[in-house]
Amino acid sequence: MPRDIANLEIPAPVAGDGAGRHFLFVLGPFGPFTRRLADSLRRAGARCDRVLLNGGDVYDWGVRHAHLYQGGLEGWSHWLERLARAQGVTDLIIYGDSHPYCAGAARVAARLLIGTHVLEQGYFRPFWITLERNGVNGASTLPRRVESYLGAAALAPEPTEEWLPPLTPPAVRRLAAYHTALWLATPAFPAFRLPYDYSLPRQALGHARRYLRQRLVRGRLRRRLSRVLEARGQLFLAILQRPGDSQLRHHSPFPTVASFIDRVITSFARHAPADARLLFKAHPLDHGLEPHRRNVEAAARAAGVGGRVWFTDIGDLRAMTDFAVGVVTVNSTAGLTAIDVGLPTVTLGAAIYDLPGLTHQGGLDGFWSALEAPDRTVFEAFRKVVMARTQISGAYALARGIDLAVPETTRRLLAD
Repeated sequence: MPRDIANLEIPAPVAGDGAGRHFLFVLGPFGPFTRRLADSLRRAGARCDRVLLNGGDVYDWGVRHAHLYQGGLEGWSHWLERLARAQGVTDLIIYGDSHPYCAGAARVAARLLIGTHVLEQGYFRPFWITLERNGVNGASTLPRRVESYLGAAALAPEPTEEWLPPLTPPAVRRLAAYHTALWLATPAFPAFRLPYDYSLPRQALGHARRYLRQRLVRGRLRRRLSRVLEARGQLFLAILQRPGDSQLRHHSPFPTVASFIDRVITSFARHAPADARLLFKAHPLDHGLEPHRRNVEAAARAAGVGGRVWFTDIGDLRAMTDFAVGVVTVNSTAGLTAIDVGLPTVTLGAAIYDLPGLTHQGGLDGFWSALEAPDRTVFEAFRKVVMARTQISGAYALARGIDLAVPETTRRLLAD
């Protein structure tokens, strides 16, 4: 059944009472956000605990109001179900819905009729976080009909955003602290496994090598990018996602970034105008362990378009959109940036914004010659409703961002 306006009620502005509610946290954004949120919920009368799966969880949360799980993933669901029944858990809070432990916890909650609340990075970056019921991104319960957004937009307030300092440096520090604690406490949690393709030391070395390279040859990289952006001919941007990104694995037909590269270049070579150009942009937090440049160049040569396809490891996306005529993405939230500035955009995976009037609906092969700009009216309605339903002003990485986000997150959880 199509999701309609009835599913788009805007959260009531009245905070609920936490009495009788028991929130159980499983994983969370790196840093003290979940601890601060739990303190806020307790002040409203709720009970809050967290499952500690590794040393990073202990570092971020502490050991009070906690339950240690030291088993493997195969016994996780059974253990969690017994805990939830014994403790009278009424609400589950998870970070993302694709991590194996979070996905397993959500299935347990569904069996026990426990409410599931999913935290995630913001759909509208950078100064927002996401809170949805049951799923996010490709599993979001947001509607798939433009009419639903147009009808509900009048009920949604105008979003207000507070500008915050740069988030990447504090986010990197919190990530590093979490994973250092995780590694040091491995003997206490021997069965815990991260869902990464590459080990933590390899990723750390990859990030360091990428950072140093960008700093050492910054001038050369910038000059090369400027030449590509300013050359003649229509320029299309293809936005790469991080290798191993759960949205790539679970909500797209592409198992790897390399397979996305091959698909886009093959289509470009066959269907794009002869004078068109294609630029692949790496994700800002790519660990640099996969040879994207080599893969792009090899695929371009094989398709006969070696002189018209490039790769860049640097560059501000919003600034680059000034030179582009269209954007190709799997389902990155960067696609919303392109739509916001009026660029024709096509998605190749499941995305909350893949709607008529926002993205090209005719498939990748037809996209190169059908450059229809997104409908601004549809975008504004979509943005207002998504903001009101799922977005909270703030950030996980900064103290000020947490100060902003915790009160509203508390209000929405208690009002749900």
